[in-house]
Amino acid sequence: MIFLVDLTWMKKNAVQEEIKKLLERKSENFIDWEKNEYPLLKEDEILYREEEERKEIRGLSVDEKKEVSTFYNLLILGDNLATMRWLLEHFKEKITLIYIDPPFGTGTAFNLKIKIGEGKYSTDSKYWIREPAYKDSWLGGLDSYLEFMYPRLFLMKKLLASHGSMYVHLDWHVVHPIKLLLDEIFGKENFRNQIIWYYPAASAQTKKFFMRSHDVILFYSKSKNYIFNDDAQIYMEYSSRVKDNLKRDEKGVYYYRGGSHNGLKLKRKVYIDGKGIFPRDVWLDVPYVRANTLEYQGFSTQKPELLLKRIILASSNEKDLIADFFCGTGTCLAVAEKLGRRWIGCDISKHAVHISRKRILDIHEGRDLNNGKKKHAKKATPFKIMVQEDKIHDKSFLKSYLKPDQNHEEGLFQDFKEPEIELKILEKYNSCMKIELVNYSIPFEEKIKKSITNKINKWSDWIDFFAVDFNPSQGVFNTSWASYRTQKQREISLESCGWNHELKKIHSIQVKVIDILGNETIKTIKLNNIKI
Repeated sequence: MIFLVDLTWMKKNAVQEEIKKLLERKSENFIDWEKNEYPLLKEDEILYREEEERKEIRGLSVDEKKEVSTFYNLLILGDNLATMRWLLEHFKEKITLIYIDPPFGTGTAFNLKIKIGEGKYSTDSKYWIREPAYKDSWLGGLDSYLEFMYPRLFLMKKLLASHGSMYVHLDWHVVHPIKLLLDEIFGKENFRNQIIWYYPAASAQTKKFFMRSHDVILFYSKSKNYIFNDDAQIYMEYSSRVKDNLKRDEKGVYYYRGGSHNGLKLKRKVYIDGKGIFPRDVWLDVPYVRANTLEYQGFSTQKPELLLKRIILASSNEKDLIADFFCGTGTCLAVAEKLGRRWIGCDISKHAVHISRKRILDIHEGRDLNNGKKKHAKKATPFKIMVQEDKIHDKSFLKSYLKPDQNHEEGLFQDFKEPEIELKILEKYNSCMKIELVNYSIPFEEKIKKSITNKINKWSDWIDFFAVDFNPSQGVFNTSWASYRTQKQREISLESCGWNHELKKIHSIQVKVIDILGNETIKTIKLNNIKI
């Protein structure tokens, strides 16, 4: 039997009937969601540790060495439903915390800002490419949105450990029906908080209704025994009224709290411990991400690292496994990395996964979570990129970049040849080899919109990521060295670091280039055929 909360909001009856029909229809198919066939995930890229970290690992005990060396954080390109079905075989009831920032059901499209090259062309917005990042529209309305969300929320609960927690980030569009689904899946008794994140930015200029300036984060636990840490780093600051009136005596730091009784004004000392205020469920102290901040990745819907810091510190411990199945620009993954957690991230967008890849690789250049004026400084732990098999050769991400007359041709991408890479191998001294990228061209460039190609001044403007695998293994690209552009750092090195090819007995190398459109090209060079 299905129980629905007696809600009182506009269009209540229509929405309630939709959810009731949806839940009745899905209740017959729970097993199918777990056991249906799904596309396999293929290991695509491994990003290695630095040599110094390998030396540290060699000094660990056998058990510690095995734990550190066998686990890789995972960044997955593919549909999250297929991904979670695969993860159930390996991580069922092993994830401590899941945070998701899914589509909000807004009915609108959101753009990605792509900068070109370096110098003035990357800083002047008129040279940027603005293309749809994703469309948050649902042909079947609320029914199709809930059809999409319900099985995913269901499988997320399956992946959560018994002491795990789930945070679902939404806004006014769909938070109420999703709350019903979460009550159904997790049980109303496991609802913990409806967190209000207030940000001082109006969502629309209007005087027809009150300004919408907050999101809602629904917090559920899997059971009554869940992790929740009283950590000083999650505390809110005292108000200005308190901070401006602090005093000290032999007992410590205090302020006066006022009041009245029987018409008499009273005041008493309230001593503080310096940690601040234990967080309420209304968060006023986390600003939204501005374009001039270090963490900005070019997405208008990007969430701030400080928001995820509070969630992750509260609901997980170091080395716990964190997951985000709508990872977008990788905010949750970046914060998990900085806080010493393990992580799994997934997104269906090729651009999102690429941005997350660069963000994690560049984590040491990001801001420190405890002192925003300092850099994090520590390099990322190893991670793998995995790709859903049916996405490996998929070129559909190119559609929005093509001329209108090219966009709907049947079998369009079958005739697209891979971009061409021209390399130069340099040997400086003592068999130290370097790889230089000297040219890059796209065979189907004439099919790309003029609004894009006209902004390309030299071939290197196409390049967004350049990596070398000095010791390739079958089917997997092992990134030994990489250079890439970020939103703030626009220069890219087209000459790799040096690598001693005789000492390491290298017989071949691979080079990977990713351009600003998302084209990913790998070229293999056999060294025994080349004189250097």
